[in-house]
Amino acid sequence: MRNFIERQRTNHPPANGFRDWSHLPSELLQLISEKISSFTDYISIRAVCMSWRSAFSSCPSHQPPPQFPWLMLPYNPNPCTGNDTSLRIFYDPVTCRTFEFNLPETSRKRVVGSSHGWLIIEDGPNVSLLNPITKAVIRLPSFTTTPNILHFPPLEEDLSPYPPTVLSRLTYDTGEPNIFNVILTSYPTLDRGCIVMVLVRYWNLVFCRVGDECWTVLGGDQNQEHRDEIGEAVLGVTYHDGLFYSINRHGKVAVYDLQSCKKELIDSMVPIDGSHCYLFASASGELLMLLDHRNGSERSGIIVYKLIRDGVKGKWEETHEIGDTVVFVDCSCQCFSLPVNAFRSGPIGDRMEGNRLFHPYNTKAVCGNEDGYLFNVAIKSVHVGDLSYEKINPNLGVFHSTWSKSMWFSPSLC
Repeated sequence: MRNFIERQRTNHPPANGFRDWSHLPSELLQLISEKISSFTDYISIRAVCMSWRSAFSSCPSHQPPPQFPWLMLPYNPNPCTGNDTSLRIFYDPVTCRTFEFNLPETSRKRVVGSSHGWLIIEDGPNVSLLNPITKAVIRLPSFTTTPNILHFPPLEEDLSPYPPTVLSRLTYDTGEPNIFNVILTSYPTLDRGCIVMVLVRYWNLVFCRVGDECWTVLGGDQNQEHRDEIGEAVLGVTYHDGLFYSINRHGKVAVYDLQSCKKELIDSMVPIDGSHCYLFASASGELLMLLDHRNGSERSGIIVYKLIRDGVKGKWEETHEIGDTVVFVDCSCQCFSLPVNAFRSGPIGDRMEGNRLFHPYNTKAVCGNEDGYLFNVAIKSVHVGDLSYEKINPNLGVFHSTWSKSMWFSPSLC
């Protein structure tokens, strides 16, 4: 720093009275880098000029605090030849700014989910992870590989073996995704034991660890006798404190401990009635369920339940209090929660309140033709206590109904 001050004393200001900020000393830029707490600011500062971009690496020496998620806006995964197919747009609700990323890795492919700052890309039977900030890519096993089956004794010790057919039933020529929900247990670049759990078509759960050569099917998903309990009827899955939780269409919960290969069934019932169903954990560790009743593309009612356990028995009890928890639900099947104190040291500080839900929603904009219609994307903030809401942004653009769905993305440099 002293060398920098000495240079400043000997340098005369330019004739026009403005200094050339592009030539700031590298040691000063490094000090600036270490003070940045916002991904938005970090991306913006790298875009100032070529010298600043080279001085600020794509991965800073420090990890900024957790950020308020961005919303990845819809795009056309099947464009006509010649169209730009690589530009993806992200919206930051905190700064009301949009960011455009050139991501050729997503060209003519579907982004089917996000977790821990990574996008999950589905390209036919091929699956990969992409960090749009660092451009890092991790290849996952193909769905064409023969999967393993993970059994959970003693619940299935009397079941006869059955062939692993869940992945062989998937199709890739319909233009529709096979993956409905994705959860990463950690940052895959920092933890080689990171587990990728996906809910695939026919409502089955399969997983792999980073570096695996094939997927593993959770045992019981193929047995006709058990499908109504833990198989094809799985509607949602979440991860908390080392355990996976899934829920079926009857409201029963299965708890999976993949480390010790144990499974527990909680006989709990709740009328789901075709609603969109999401599982998540509160900041205090309670298992919560969000039922999203819809009428067409519009939401007609949101109900939150918490699981009251009594051994292997349990019941879902409606609640209007989820504590210091913020929930993010998107237009796909993705749902995740964050403790409100995760944002305290970030760019929004004390402005964030708990007991709140954020979700994008579609409003019909223009009537279309037989190929679909056009719609607007907006964001609502819902207070779980009284279900009052406010619009964060009433219009983020007009998109086609055949395009991908908007989804939350938590930027990360890991």
